[in-house]
Amino acid sequence: MIQFESTAISQVPARRPTVKPAAPTVAWFAISAEVRPPITRAIAVGDCVRRAVVAHSDAHPTFVGRTGGQPSTGHRHAFFLPADDDGDGRLDRIVICARDGFDARALGALKQLQHAPVWGHGGPDLRMTWLATCREDEVGGLVGEAQRGRAAQLGRARIWESHTPFVPPRFPRSRGGHAVDTVDAQARRMIAGLGLPAPTTITPLAGEATPAGVPWDRFLLRRQHGGGAHGVGRGHGLRLVFDRPVRGPIALGYGAHQGLGQFVAVAR
Repeated sequence: MIQFESTAISQVPARRPTVKPAAPTVAWFAISAEVRPPITRAIAVGDCVRRAVVAHSDAHPTFVGRTGGQPSTGHRHAFFLPADDDGDGRLDRIVICARDGFDARALGALKQLQHAPVWGHGGPDLRMTWLATCREDEVGGLVGEAQRGRAAQLGRARIWESHTPFVPPRFPRSRGGHAVDTVDAQARRMIAGLGLPAPTTITPLAGEATPAGVPWDRFLLRRQHGGGAHGVGRGHGLRLVFDRPVRGPIALGYGAHQGLGQFVAVAR
């Protein structure tokens, strides 16, 4: 008869799976200069900062919006959103946000912004001071909360208002006696392209100026470099109302990735 010795089996504690931290989606910088540029130059500043980061990153797809020579889809590449957070009519912050996040190479390029001034597009050179690298839900807020470390472009709100003018990429026209490609229709199409629900209403902002008093017709509406579809050379201020709070950034139309067409969270 063969006997088997009983052997105790040691209990090895199960290892918990390592959770990789989510990649940051936001880099937030303060802008300083001898004279800070007016908000009306938002697209020029956004374009200059973008070109600086593209150069630092050796044309990283997150910043150029192309992968393997093909344009990115779904607006997953970075938005460069210069803002006037204190309402004095001059740019003081820039939010750089990419929905898919920044990898190590992209973060390295963003950090380079602190080490050398960015050409000021005809004005004084701009210096960037790092404020935060995080995810949008960590710093999103409402208009007026910048001093509490909140960015209104990244808020979660039902009501959003234009911070810089929306420039429709197509000319409004008529087909069969019906208006097509209206400002409302183009804005709705682009909101859907961001993966957001349809707003219940889109209405023009009252008056001919931003809520801070800057006339819409004073804004620069063309990039100095690069193309992009551009309809009537006129900017529009809009109010978007959703039936439930949505998360920013919301930037629509021509130049949306360089600072035009950006909205800020107004009310939950």
